[in-house]
Amino acid sequence: MSANKKQLNNYRKSLLNRVTANAGFIEYIENCLAREDESAKHSFHKVMVHNWSGTEAQLIDTLSEYFNAAIIPVMYTSHSEITSFYTSSLGLMLRLIKLDFIFPFQRNMFNVDILFNDKNSVDCFQNTITIEDIVCGVVSRRFNEKFELDLSNFSNDPEFVEKKISFYKVSLLSHFKILMIRMGRDTKALNLSDNNLSQVPLEILNFFIKGDLTAINLSNNNIPSLQELFRISSKIEKMWLEGNPLCEDLDPITYIKSIAMKFPRLLELDGIRVNQYGWTFPFFKNFLVTPDRKTKMVVEKFLALYFTYYDDRARRKIETFYDVAATLTMISDFSEEEELQMPQYGQHTRNALNPNKRRLTVFNQKVYRGRQAIASTLNHLRPSQHDPTSFTVDVTHHDNKSMVLIIDGVYRESNGDPVKPDQHFQFRRSFVFKVEMVKSKFSYFITNEIFSVTWATKDQVKACFQNPIRNLNELSLIYPDPDESDAIIKAFMHITHLKKSEAEARLRIENWDIRNALKKFISHYQTNKISMDKFVEEDDFSDTSSLIDDEMDEVD
Repeated sequence: MSANKKQLNNYRKSLLNRVTANAGFIEYIENCLAREDESAKHSFHKVMVHNWSGTEAQLIDTLSEYFNAAIIPVMYTSHSEITSFYTSSLGLMLRLIKLDFIFPFQRNMFNVDILFNDKNSVDCFQNTITIEDIVCGVVSRRFNEKFELDLSNFSNDPEFVEKKISFYKVSLLSHFKILMIRMGRDTKALNLSDNNLSQVPLEILNFFIKGDLTAINLSNNNIPSLQELFRISSKIEKMWLEGNPLCEDLDPITYIKSIAMKFPRLLELDGIRVNQYGWTFPFFKNFLVTPDRKTKMVVEKFLALYFTYYDDRARRKIETFYDVAATLTMISDFSEEEELQMPQYGQHTRNALNPNKRRLTVFNQKVYRGRQAIASTLNHLRPSQHDPTSFTVDVTHHDNKSMVLIIDGVYRESNGDPVKPDQHFQFRRSFVFKVEMVKSKFSYFITNEIFSVTWATKDQVKACFQNPIRNLNELSLIYPDPDESDAIIKAFMHITHLKKSEAEARLRIENWDIRNALKKFISHYQTNKISMDKFVEEDDFSDTSSLIDDEMDEVD
């Protein structure tokens, strides 16, 4: 047996208080700390606080702050006049002795006794293991092959519960510096949800924001304001914040804009892709039944997810919303000439203006059955962009077996011609859902849908797509006056050497967003899709490409 371990055994179950503590104990502890004695790391000391009436978190926070020591209590108990816990922190032992075994809290002084080396790691955990080993093991198991570190509900990790370790706040991880440096170097997505956080834990994030962290989940905490978020790296692309007090007092538009301004790279907010016009607007403008909380939650989540995937160019996940035996019918009122110009609608929709196309034939043409057939039909339509601010939502029925949802709104499609403006449509989509219990949770699947589409009116077109959320610092204008449009046209002409009419047409197509117009121009110029008569004849184009690159660097 080593001399150090023998000396430690000599102090086994020694009761330390104001009377019994002496210079020998202090010298021994100081020597252990100086040489980082391995055997001392497996020794657990019982701290006994007299007449404590507060909570466990209050006690540990008070001791940690007053004695300047990181404490992870083990076997915390409170009986009558004695509150006790075990700790392996020799630093805390030393400070308790030097500060005379007392500490203040809310104008009261509390006495402490120590039962030194009362247990070892085998007594506490049935294994020769340190607190540091346990924490490192828990954190490592929560790191997956996708470089995601899940620290959600960390204090209730099954291993902590089993070993009666009170990891009462996740910020304690900052004291495990070697572990955190290693994790911070490799982690791309960090989940801190359900940790009762009242502020952003910078002491943890500082290990990650200098690395490759691009996603952070802070949902279901107690973070009170957006100001806390502004201390996080602006490199974040995905963020979850739902379930925090900061979300309750903000209207959705302000909520999204405030976050998008701070995090210009943000692609997803609360699990929903954020496009230029956002996707967490209040969809509920009109309900035919009382919008109870459950209905609101289900409908809002469906609208956000469904139309986010629908507006994705590939619409890869759209079939997952439909039941295996679902049916879809589509109705339009376009003229025969318009249907020839838009074969995707002429081929798949019944037509209210044409008696022959209005009814279903005996072969059930224009009725699409099965989720794969429905997904294939919807994929024949051109890529779209919906304006959620135009939505009117009616829930005509909702119970534990089914739900009927009707949505009216506006969307737009590119007609494939770079010169012509987008086409705007008014739609009504009527969904019938069946509700199933899957793994103790309710799941909703579309069993029937009727998709009606017609042209949007001029007033609807003018009123839609007016509240951009992302990239608020872009060089873009919304319905500019003549002076503004003239200025941006001149700037675009200077960069591209295009004639005024061509420059103006391209800017109008991109809704006066000079950044997007420049990107489209570069693509067309490099692939020789712009005829030379579109350019100002006297200009020299020998260095146009480098000029464009320089200008784009400035814009980016």
